[in-house]
Amino acid sequence: MIVEVSMAVESGAEFGLEEKVRRAVTWWRVPLMAIATVALVAFMHSTRAFWYGAPIAILGELIQMWAGSQLHKDQHLTISGPYSHVRNPMYIGRFVLGMGFFIMTLNPYLIGGYVIVFAAYAHMRVNREESRLKVIFEPDYQHYCSEIHRWLPRLKPYSRSESKNASWAQVCANHENINMLGTLIVLAAVYARIVKLDWFLRF
Repeated sequence: MIVEVSMAVESGAEFGLEEKVRRAVTWWRVPLMAIATVALVAFMHSTRAFWYGAPIAILGELIQMWAGSQLHKDQHLTISGPYSHVRNPMYIGRFVLGMGFFIMTLNPYLIGGYVIVFAAYAHMRVNREESRLKVIFEPDYQHYCSEIHRWLPRLKPYSRSESKNASWAQVCANHENINMLGTLIVLAAVYARIVKLDWFLRF
């Protein structure tokens, strides 16, 4: 049933501009991210800026891990943990993670460009995902959207929220453990480049 619904939603946007852009980004995202990371590191020269950005990047990944500890994709409507306060905590965490790295450049043009590009990316992804969720979890998702904002968290939890402990198994199922490891490795590499550690230069 879920597969049929997903195919039905996707078919309507198959030839749309947003769908073409989404598929192109999905296909090229790994090489694009690798190129962007290498290019971004070239702008990182300040140890002080690194310590401004690194905690923000780690905070972003922790937000994603918290969201991942609750998320059961397409199995049931997730309304626990951070999802009881905002509809898209995973994207918020992803934005904060990226912002941490861009802050390390101390370049306002790069930071501004990142905000614009991420906003466009998130808009396309979230519109598509929410259209699918409205079909799969109707009418519960409509009620959820009526109380919980897409991007602005609220202190009061969702009226029908569930109380669930964070699940490490779900963190792993959503690959957030690997993402955290990758984040720490990249941070270590960036720091090593900035301070020009001898052991790093030998490699």
